[in-house]
Amino acid sequence: MKKSRGVLSEKERLSLLVKKIAKQCKSLDELTKKLREQQLQPYYRKELLAGVRLGNRKLRLTTLGVDKSHLKALTREQKRLDGLRCKNQKNRRGREW
Repeated sequence: MKKSRGVLSEKERLSLLVKKIAKQCKSLDELTKKLREQQLQPYYRKELLAGVRLGNRKLRLTTLGVDKSHLKALTREQKRLDGLRCKNQKNRRGREW
């Protein structure tokens, strides 16, 4: 929402940027990587990406406008990819013996 003088606040600019980035991502790791490329500092809760730091404030992804269903899809995909990586590492270890 624009202020009366027509200027976007930092939070609003951040919201637009994060929504744009999140739409392009297919996993939480990819989202984290792209946020860091934009010089944004992600923060975590219970070892999952929860939001972005803006100065001394923490803003959750849902507060910034990222849809909860999209976050769930990113989380599911991340768990699937982590499972595949773990399985692949076990297969490699088995072949070494």
